Amino acid sequence: MLIEGKDVLRILGSNLKKARNEKKLTQEFVAENVNISTDLLRNIENGRNIGSIPTLLNLCNFLEITPNDLFEPLLTTRKSTLDTKLTEYLNLISKEDKEILKEIIIHIDKNY
Repeated sequence: MLIEGKDVLRILGSNLKKARNEKKLTQEFVAENVNISTDLLRNIENGRNIGSIPTLLNLCNFLEITPNDLFEPLLTTRKSTLDTKLTEYLNLISKEDKEILKEIIIHIDKNY
């Protein structure tokens, strides 16, 4: 499958916006914290601009996501690791169950 520029812009923007919204952050707040204009962030999220690599990495770091999170639907090769498997499972459970699992992990870490 050949990837076209419009697909990259659309997927990148959609995933970036999703990550920002999941953290309940405004475009203005994110833009200010990664030292870009709100217009640039808006254009990236709306699929009109890709930004520079440093900008994308700063956005990833600030939003605590990976570049793979941004481009994942476009990638045909995915490394299957324990981490990726656990992430797949985590994506299937509810937020409440994730909180319970977090408490279990904290308990195991403290006691074993």
